Amino acid sequence: MMLGEFKSTLDPKGRMNFPVKLRDELGSSFVISKTIDKQCIKVYSKTDWEALVKSIREMPQVKTAGIQRFLFGSAFEIEPDKQGRALIPAPLREYAQLKTDIVIVGLEGRAEIWDKESWDKFNSSLDMNELLAAAVEMGL
Repeated sequence: MMLGEFKSTLDPKGRMNFPVKLRDELGSSFVISKTIDKQCIKVYSKTDWEALVKSIREMPQVKTAGIQRFLFGSAFEIEPDKQGRALIPAPLREYAQLKTDIVIVGLEGRAEIWDKESWDKFNSSLDMNELLAAAVEMGL
């Protein structure tokens, strides 16, 4: 189960050290792609990526063409090296505005990669009353 928040840095070549805990859960290779709702990178295990592709394929193409272009066109299969370093391709680094300091956030079955400044800004913009209302509605 991918949980937690991990800090990392990008080296000048665009590589980051992927947390061991997440690598263990994702396997030897995984897929990264743009995220639709936020300017960050989504990380999928191969199994979760294949399930997403299957789900999109089952819908009418007229409804999914834009999503297919956005997600599939920006997707890359990643294989970290023996030291756990993974190259984040330039188009995704640019999209997520990754600089040097980054944060990897576990989201149960997948993860996100954020620029640390963007992550901090996102967290400071959260409305705690909205979160509390949602938590109460879910019975948490």
